[in-house]
Amino acid sequence: MKKLVCPHCTSQVPEHANVCIGCGAEVVRGATRAERSTVGLIFAGLAIFIVVVTMRVIEIERGSLPVPPPDSEKALFYLFGLIAFVTLGYMIGKGVARIVRRSQVRFFRTYRHQ
Repeated sequence: MKKLVCPHCTSQVPEHANVCIGCGAEVVRGATRAERSTVGLIFAGLAIFIVVVTMRVIEIERGSLPVPPPDSEKALFYLFGLIAFVTLGYMIGKGVARIVRRSQVRFFRTYRHQ
């Protein structure tokens, strides 16, 4: 069985343990929340870029944007579709970060002052 070494107390910890036996540090696996958010935002930005480029290509081909007038019923669905596309990009990015960084192991220790 593979063992990890705690950076706080240098004791050997079993690979599937949730806490360090020596100092009680919590073993955390995977990407941090900030890392997942950052990758999600990068993917959302990429989704926005794809929408802008696609709209520009359509405008060049047709001569006008395929956007419905603001007072039509289709305009609301169009807006919701764009929001859904960007949100989907964000969620996919977070999932990719979770999958790519799932083997990352950190030791998190809280210190209590008395």
